[in-house]
Amino acid sequence: MPARAVDPEQLAQAKNLILLSCGLSLEQRRETALREALEERMAALGLDGFQAYFGTLLRDQGEFGRLVERLTVNETYFLREPAHLDLVVQHLVPELLAAREGPVRLLCAGCSTGEEPYSLAILLRERHADACARLFTIAAVDLDGTAIATARRGVFGRHSFRGMDPALVARHFTPCGPGEFSLHESVRRLVTFEQMNLLAPVFPPLMQRQDLILYRNVSIYFPRAVQVRVFRALADLLNEGGYLIVGAAETLPHDLGVLPLVGRQGLFVFCKQGRAVTERRAAPRPEFRPAPMAPPPRERRSVPRPALPDPDPVRAGLLSAALKQAQADHGEAALLTLDRLLGQDAVFPRAHCLKACILMHGGRPEEARQASERALALDAMCLEACLILGVIARNEGDEKLAHQRFREAMYLDPDCWLAHYSLAEIHFLKGDGNRARAGYETALRILKDPGPRRGRPSWFPLVYKAEPFIHICHHKLLQLKGKV
Repeated sequence: MPARAVDPEQLAQAKNLILLSCGLSLEQRRETALREALEERMAALGLDGFQAYFGTLLRDQGEFGRLVERLTVNETYFLREPAHLDLVVQHLVPELLAAREGPVRLLCAGCSTGEEPYSLAILLRERHADACARLFTIAAVDLDGTAIATARRGVFGRHSFRGMDPALVARHFTPCGPGEFSLHESVRRLVTFEQMNLLAPVFPPLMQRQDLILYRNVSIYFPRAVQVRVFRALADLLNEGGYLIVGAAETLPHDLGVLPLVGRQGLFVFCKQGRAVTERRAAPRPEFRPAPMAPPPRERRSVPRPALPDPDPVRAGLLSAALKQAQADHGEAALLTLDRLLGQDAVFPRAHCLKACILMHGGRPEEARQASERALALDAMCLEACLILGVIARNEGDEKLAHQRFREAMYLDPDCWLAHYSLAEIHFLKGDGNRARAGYETALRILKDPGPRRGRPSWFPLVYKAEPFIHICHHKLLQLKGKV
């Protein structure tokens, strides 16, 4: 083995340090990136042994930061998920301005190279002009120091403007080189950037007492325990009546009972108790409980149905035991039971399928992907595997693959509300109103009256309440009709 090669035990040591220090989970395919980064940094410092480099990581925070910067993905662009930004600028900010005596404080947590906070600043300046400096403070933080330096510089390539109105670009940017544009100082000075670890025990004054926090498309890199810890920390930063907004695909996994969900303009956001709360609904807190073995009461509107009986009593017993353990909120125990079952029968697709469902709801998408792909390899008709792979693809921004997977799920079960709903969301964001309307209407019909379901019943989503999705479908249909 070459002197600078990293063995599996050393790789695990580095993974654990990064997880404990900044919450990044580097599993499966991301292990290769970590190995390459370790070997590259060891070579750059002229260190032949891993332990020497590991000691440097423990002593030198700057070197630790340089390693982490090699591992973070800074895929972002201006006006990403515009429905959220429109909600903030056109509805939530005016509400907060009316309720506050001083400036409204806004924070972008996990800001990458700055496109998100600058998008916010541009839209606010479009609406409030020079009064922005008096009405708002915008703070933005990220773990990646190089990304923060790029954000402060305020120079962006054409790739950052995909989908942005050229007239808006012309009003706020000046060409400064081949394919590069410099953000006007009037916008740049509205945002204050700082390098920050969201797992830090104490946050600086810049992050305190916020009225609105954008925390979008960041938590997908965190294991479940870190997701919960960071969400609670950010909730503590909010003023009464303040809002915390996560990515559209991240909303239900973060409904932990910490902050209630509030429906606004067809979207769901988290709100701290206070007078700014409107259109309040009971938060549909997702539980870590797969669907019960007996059909759920009709009044709960639970679409998921029990698995079909298995003719092998031993296999069926272990599958049932894993299901009951998950129902009792013992996810790790359920996974151990499934591993035992798969040790006896590695080609049992329903076991891989249930494992994928538990992993997905436990915030472990990469492992859920592997289990889903294994289930599909064994059973090409596996509905849950298609749904899970579709959700993962959407979380990663791969709309084309997500569309394909949800279409497959819809063909497998034409009454699968989640497939219709998810496809409608994709069409809605693309501006395809006719297809979005058809998808929402179909999902709404199924959610309101599940009726007798065709095909094999589904375990995914494991447990949910229909009401919030009915509410979303209604609002989206009203939006498409121009009534909201």
